[in-house]
Amino acid sequence: MQTYNVGIRWCPGHTGIEGNETADKLADKGAEAAEDGGLASQPTSSGIGTIMRELRDIARKSWWDEKSQKLSAWYRAWHLSYTVKKPKELDLPRTVLHRLLALRTSHGDFHWYHTKFRHEDANNHCTCGGRKSPDHLVRCRKAQRHFSRWPQRPDLPPTSRAEGLSYLRVLLEAPKDFARFLNITGFYNRICPR
Repeated sequence: MQTYNVGIRWCPGHTGIEGNETADKLADKGAEAAEDGGLASQPTSSGIGTIMRELRDIARKSWWDEKSQKLSAWYRAWHLSYTVKKPKELDLPRTVLHRLLALRTSHGDFHWYHTKFRHEDANNHCTCGGRKSPDHLVRCRKAQRHFSRWPQRPDLPPTSRAEGLSYLRVLLEAPKDFARFLNITGFYNRICPR
């Protein structure tokens, strides 16, 4: 670079650009050459950024792998990843977000929860007669009356707990669809109120 006058030009693509193939060959040859310890062997600002992002992602993943083992088995079953970006569900109205978080954590208006904490005045059953549980939301026969309008609906209504949780996983990945599901079925307002 000290000997020759080097100019840099941005190219919109990799094919059909004069000199691009030659530049690629020279870059490969330079990368294969033994490093002389000079300026050319130092990382670029872009390369440093790439290394930093890779190290950050590795550190974040290892931290989450360690911390997630201490979470409840129910919460781990959702296979959530750790991200520092704003989660999509935070755009939901608080009443809907409350329901979504209750499903994920299983801490809410559910039979097991009321039993564990000895809530004597709790109503542990849905109006359909079924026990309140996180997956009952999609297995309730009254909610299934609206099955043809469910967002991202499966081929058949969920009949087992595993099928119910599988469909809920799909819904919770798309929070707006979860809100639509609650609106269509009216589950917490009409079918299974507190």
